[in-house]
Amino acid sequence: MSNENPDFSDVSATVTSTETIIEQSYTIQKGDTLSKIAKEKLGNANAWKKIFDANTDVLKDPDKIFPGQVIKIPSA
Repeated sequence: MSNENPDFSDVSATVTSTETIIEQSYTIQKGDTLSKIAKEKLGNANAWKKIFDANTDVLKDPDKIFPGQVIKIPSA
């Protein structure tokens, strides 16, 4: 067993993004639309497509969402 300290002088690291990805879930309620959810959660009704794109595994049509469906809300 060696008592020498390891040499890390040639080690480097690079950060390619400082964006923090925070995702929350939301259960669709009666009367919800993706635009309404986008306005409430992301502050912009026009961000509905961002929500739709993040949920193509659950949603097939942005106009057909149903109470009880759980969707992901991407970061703003």
